[in-house]
Amino acid sequence: MKIESVTAHAFGPLHDRTLPLAPGLTVVSGVNESAKSSWHAAIRAALCGQPSSRHRPWQGESWRVAAMVSLESGEVVAVDRDLNDDSAPDVSQRLGLDRTSFTATACVDQASLLSVLEAADGLQDHLRRAAATAGTDGTVEEALRRLTAPVDALREAENRLCEAETDLTMARREHARYLELSEQARSAAAASARLAVQEHSATLDALSARVARLTALQDRFGDSPPSGLAAQEELTQVVNRALAAWRAAPTPRVLTGPSAAALEAELRALPGFPAGETAVDDELRVVATAYETASAVALAHQERMPSPPTSAQPSVLCGLATRLDPTSGARLTTASIEVDGARQVQDEAAATAARTQVEADVAAARVQEIAMPNPFLRNALLALSCLTSLVGVLLFMVDQRLAAMGVLVAALVAGTGGALSRDNGPQREAAVAFAAEQAAAATRARGRLFAADRALAEAEGQRAVAAEAVRIHDQAVAECASLGVPADRETLWRLANRAAWEAEHADLVCEVARTEKAVRVELAARGKADATTSVPELLVDYETDCKVRARQASLAAQRPYLAQALADRRQAEAAVTEAAVARTRALALLRHAVTAIGRTGERPEDLLRAIAEWQRGWDNLLREAEEERNAWAELQALRADGTLDDLETTLSAAQTHHASLLETASRFAACDPVDPSLAASAQALAATVAEMARSLPSVPDAEEAVQTATAALAEVTAEVEAIDLATRYLTAAREKVHSTVAPALESTLRTWLPLVTDGRYVDAAVDPQSLTVRVRASSYVWHHASHLSLGTAEQIYLLLRVALAQHLATEACPLLLDDVTVQADDVRTRAVLDLLLRLSEDRQIVLFAQETAVVEWARERLGERDVLHQLAPVAA
Repeated sequence: MKIESVTAHAFGPLHDRTLPLAPGLTVVSGVNESAKSSWHAAIRAALCGQPSSRHRPWQGESWRVAAMVSLESGEVVAVDRDLNDDSAPDVSQRLGLDRTSFTATACVDQASLLSVLEAADGLQDHLRRAAATAGTDGTVEEALRRLTAPVDALREAENRLCEAETDLTMARREHARYLELSEQARSAAAASARLAVQEHSATLDALSARVARLTALQDRFGDSPPSGLAAQEELTQVVNRALAAWRAAPTPRVLTGPSAAALEAELRALPGFPAGETAVDDELRVVATAYETASAVALAHQERMPSPPTSAQPSVLCGLATRLDPTSGARLTTASIEVDGARQVQDEAAATAARTQVEADVAAARVQEIAMPNPFLRNALLALSCLTSLVGVLLFMVDQRLAAMGVLVAALVAGTGGALSRDNGPQREAAVAFAAEQAAAATRARGRLFAADRALAEAEGQRAVAAEAVRIHDQAVAECASLGVPADRETLWRLANRAAWEAEHADLVCEVARTEKAVRVELAARGKADATTSVPELLVDYETDCKVRARQASLAAQRPYLAQALADRRQAEAAVTEAAVARTRALALLRHAVTAIGRTGERPEDLLRAIAEWQRGWDNLLREAEEERNAWAELQALRADGTLDDLETTLSAAQTHHASLLETASRFAACDPVDPSLAASAQALAATVAEMARSLPSVPDAEEAVQTATAALAEVTAEVEAIDLATRYLTAAREKVHSTVAPALESTLRTWLPLVTDGRYVDAAVDPQSLTVRVRASSYVWHHASHLSLGTAEQIYLLLRVALAQHLATEACPLLLDDVTVQADDVRTRAVLDLLLRLSEDRQIVLFAQETAVVEWARERLGERDVLHQLAPVAA
């Protein structure tokens, strides 16, 4: 699996940024606060989700990352993950891992190489899946065998319950079938009675019709037969023979195509079979294809020759290609536009904040101008009004009307004064509410001004980064101009690899010469040996000769087909001649018949029309005579079955029987209409119902048997579940003992360990349960890796993570490494980097680093499959 690119739409300090990744080793460098760790976390979040909350966006509510991932199968997966509501799939599952195992092996955070030990328990399932099956443990196997005995009792109880349930189902089904068949038997009996009535009705109607017909025929003929028609039988036979001969005579068909003579001439003109090859030989075709392929490859390689020539070193050209950035100018323009827009927004926000603050100050001053109402005076006046009103009422009750009027007037005056004393209360409350709204508006305006200031600062920071990229690009362009090479990345990479191109081109030229020699040898064997003619021209001459011979062979192969066509043509011409003779004979018979009936005509259609007119008149006479004969024959047939008196007696008896059938059918009048086809099965259904009633099973007995079997099964199931729990624990223990992943991890560590420790440690041992590693120096003394120096321990556990990712994943797993060389010295740093470069040949590696030594190594060692990204600081 390879990650093509990652886009941070909103992730920490990153907004709408894209980081392309090379298929080999990608080195991402930058100073502090250049978002290296944010990019590392964004890649992991795009693949697996569940990022830390400290990577939430600095501004806005959106939290989203995306990535383009290509698998070894050729499938390209586009991931767009909304981290606020993450429903995208876990891409690490395409590798046979999950989020936890991917983070513990292939994804290394800053200064957390040893955290793989904390995930040891979670990696056990994957380790057991990757390990081969080891030998069995005798004690565990014996215990497992002893724990399998109760399964037979469970199976027997389940079988008894199944049999009881089956018996209950069968009893219920038989009972339902008995009721259904009883209803069907009654319906069949009703259908039988109704069908008997219908059938006898038809018989009665037929007998009545027969009596009426016999009566009518006796009245028509009495005892005298019809005279009939005796006439021109011989003439009719003549006409019929002529018509039959004419209809049987074939119509001569018109032949198309070449005649037999033309086909015979064409057959004589065909050539004989040629001598020599009629198609290009397979061996020659193979060597010719090899020559054409080699020539095309050499020509295409010649067109890709690096130009123009230059004396610059390949490392200088690679550095220039890395520093070129044609899009930097567009980014600077975009950043400048964003700065102008942000400054305009900041100016508008500042003006709005100043205006709202002035309005808030004016509203506050208005509140101070309105006097505060005196609640004590208002309450005193209202109390006095109530008291004097009460006194006035009492005076009215004692007939002191004049005094009561004076007291009530005083109460009215006091009440009016109390009401008027709070007139400024609503005004002051409205002024206070308005002042609060203005103060809130001023606060919001200051918040927008703060956000606008921050956006302006970020835009200016982005413009500064873009300006720096333009400066680096312009400097690289100037250096290219001084070296006399074009400022193009692809051209610079090709120029840096010119030596490799020349060696490859020499090999291609040698391959062209070798294949050309092989082609000439094959052509010489076939009579095409001419050193002055080029190979393509000789091949064209040879193929032309083969085509000429093939054309001649194709013509010669047509001889059997032309001979068959000639025979078929001669047979068709003979058939046409025979049909013409038969048609002439039939036409003569037709003319003789027309003359015999006294008609005339020459053309066949005139002769047929004359015969048809004669036959229509003759057919009418024949039809009348035939009808008389048929009626007399029918009378004789009716008399043969009995006289008219006998038929009337039989009809009377049938009517009496029909009345008895109607009485029987009336007993089933309450039944619904049924299918008459059931009548045939009425007796069989009645017998079946009687038989079922004698052998019908008991449903209550079957239900009691099911309850008994269920109780027995529950008792056995409880015992089996306890044994199954013990079996699972024993099986888990056996799987841990049988784990054989440790040798595979140790073999990988032995290969890589001397490379990164400068030969100090040459052997390693891994505990498959805790993933702790012990290493051995040349002194044969074993040391726990976690007891060594922090730098050495991190290097060893980095190798362990890479080995785990290699053995657990189903395909090449990308590695995401953040500052894994920060604790290593310069020698081991370069050793680790060289090892990562070797590993990147068959897997993708993304390395985040801040050391200058890593950047210098990357500029020196990275190739065409690798890339170096240098990040600029992120604006605050």
